[in-house]
Amino acid sequence: MYRKTISPLWLVFFFLLPQLSSAEDLVSEKQSSEIFQESVEIEGDSLETLLDRKMKAKGNAILKKGNKTIKAEVIEYDQISEKLITQGNTSIDLEKISLSGTKLNYRLSDQTGKMEDVTFNIKPDKKEETIVQKGIQVTKRYYDFRGDAKAIFFEGENKTKLESSRLTTCEVDSNDWYIKSKNMEIDTKKDQVKASHASLDFKGVPIFYMPSTSFSLNKNRQSGFLSSTFGTTSKSGFEFRVPYYFNISPNMDATLTARYLGKRGPLADGEFRYLTENYSGINQLQYMNHDQSSGQDNRYFLKLNHQHQFGRGWSGSYDLQKVSDNTYFSDLATMIQVTSVVNLPQRVNLNYSGDIWKLNLLTEKYQTLTNASNSPYQRLPQVNLSGKKDYDNFILDLKSQWTLFERDDKFASTFTDAEKITGSRFAMTPAITVPLTSEYGYIKPKVSANIRSYNLNNSSDNNKDIVTPIFSLDSGVYLDRNINFLNQNYTNTLEPRLFYVYIPYKDQSVLPNFDSGLADLNMQTLFYENQYNGQDRINDANQLTASLTSKFLDKNGKERLSAIIAQRYYFEDRRIFGNDLIEAKKANSDIFMGASAKLPNSLNLDAMFQFDPTSNSLLRSTLGSRYNPEPGKMLNVSYRLIDNIIDNNQDLEVFNAAGQWPLGNRFYSIGRYNYDLKSSQTIEVLAGLEYDGGCWVARSIFDRISLPTSPNPNYAFFIQLELNGIGSIGSDANKLNNFLYRNVPGLRNVNQIPDVNRQANFN
Repeated sequence: MYRKTISPLWLVFFFLLPQLSSAEDLVSEKQSSEIFQESVEIEGDSLETLLDRKMKAKGNAILKKGNKTIKAEVIEYDQISEKLITQGNTSIDLEKISLSGTKLNYRLSDQTGKMEDVTFNIKPDKKEETIVQKGIQVTKRYYDFRGDAKAIFFEGENKTKLESSRLTTCEVDSNDWYIKSKNMEIDTKKDQVKASHASLDFKGVPIFYMPSTSFSLNKNRQSGFLSSTFGTTSKSGFEFRVPYYFNISPNMDATLTARYLGKRGPLADGEFRYLTENYSGINQLQYMNHDQSSGQDNRYFLKLNHQHQFGRGWSGSYDLQKVSDNTYFSDLATMIQVTSVVNLPQRVNLNYSGDIWKLNLLTEKYQTLTNASNSPYQRLPQVNLSGKKDYDNFILDLKSQWTLFERDDKFASTFTDAEKITGSRFAMTPAITVPLTSEYGYIKPKVSANIRSYNLNNSSDNNKDIVTPIFSLDSGVYLDRNINFLNQNYTNTLEPRLFYVYIPYKDQSVLPNFDSGLADLNMQTLFYENQYNGQDRINDANQLTASLTSKFLDKNGKERLSAIIAQRYYFEDRRIFGNDLIEAKKANSDIFMGASAKLPNSLNLDAMFQFDPTSNSLLRSTLGSRYNPEPGKMLNVSYRLIDNIIDNNQDLEVFNAAGQWPLGNRFYSIGRYNYDLKSSQTIEVLAGLEYDGGCWVARSIFDRISLPTSPNPNYAFFIQLELNGIGSIGSDANKLNNFLYRNVPGLRNVNQIPDVNRQANFN
């Protein structure tokens, strides 16, 4: 093997200059490193010198310059023009792209030239990483691109033009899909591929033609057409979407989508997003000029959302949403989280948060899409002021609120006399707490007063005032011990807690009810002073809540098993609930019990019960299990029972099962079944199938959902072909993923599953 290093002639001449000064010595040392970077190293089994300017290497010939390496059977290099010509099998390694072909003409000085019968490979800038998404660890991948071309033209640093080329992310010897183009340009510096007269071939069949397209090698944002999507629903028929993406700036973009719904006609959908250090927002507008199915004109949906940090503790936001008609979502939307919307907010906020004081200014109204029973009061406006100050021996706390309540005029004729009452309400609750704490427990006495003042319209008594004193005492003890169970060491804790509340009875029957409702009594609300939400009702109380919690912690401090039992004891009947209500005369509350277990075999169990000892009946139970032995294998099963003693219409008994499981031969199943046992009615059925093609994924999803805004269920079918590194064809990827994450919590799509688990499902 022979080797020779060639330096540019002008640099050799520079080396021969006399050294004039120490300063010039420094310059020479600095530039000498550049000389070696610009040097050309050529080697081969034999070397020849032609006309004192050309070098010819034969047999295992290699030429190196900087980050470029060229290998061939024969390399002929001209030192003056810096041109080289190769013969036989040739490969060239550039910074981000490697190429192999039969013949190369290349000029090193300006990185221009041509290579014939080429295969190439492009490495991504980013590496595979593990991220947390929706609370689940998933694998985020970046893919190698490879392809071939009849010829490649080098047009400068990082720029190549390909003639009659193909591009894919599939493994070598696997051409399941590729983009085929007559003319393609690759700019590895700009991270961009442009192709004209291109077609997408899948399994050897052209399935999509693109007059012009562009995409990123590293999933970076850039303007251009996104993958078209399609699907079908029972109400709108076949749907086809063509989105165009505008990369306006690094912190601003927009998407304009042309949608066509088979039963209804064309619809325009636009979205504008922006994000800066201090503010962000999303604006969306959908518009349909004429609905061919319903005959309605000018159907639209508008959403304006903005959050702003002004600094010095001040922030603000607005969320403004409006649709043209009540059935817009049930007719035109495809996702349940949209089709089931009942109230659209129109809300503006201004907030201040300091070390002591917090202020919130709010104006809020809703567009109600059903009937008056679902129409909440409008807050035009509402002011919240709260403050909290910790002193050495006590804590001062103040909560206050002033609200002007109005009604939606659209439902004025259907409101009852009580529902027609409007006006303002001022509520304030000052409090003082004296906490006594130690390592083994605490005692926290608290004294407060709820003050309310009303100025009403449409009421027989326009002005009403009421003051309610409140006393509570919270206490608890922490106990623990070390135990050995099944040859494993655990820390076992025992945590008793007592919570006493006294509130004298105040007649509130003449007061309006703008925003109060009786909260469900559960493990959390047992330790609330007031069982009502909102500000219009304060229950009377002379009661004690007792609970006992026990936990088992392993040697790493991880909670493996926990259990709790709690009950409230009443020393007086609760008059605020009404004298004829049996629940108000009970001496004891229901018994609440809960337990959870995190077993070593990836099985988690949870249970919660509410038992009425008076009637010896179970009023509430929640049973849940989650089995997740590895990524891609997951099963959730749950059962919920609610026997609502206040309103039987709120009774609930629901069974739910959801999961994802590999079936072998590269197939994965996805499913959910949600059934209402009370009405013997199916709420939702979802069934899906995914196929892992290695460099592509195909998925199809069927969904049936019963909607609160429609008497008939809606059916939807989604189909999607995901091409790794490029994008997806079929249903919108982001919307479909969000839809699946909501229905099957913990789900990972195929490309988010680690390779070791994916490969186990190939056979």
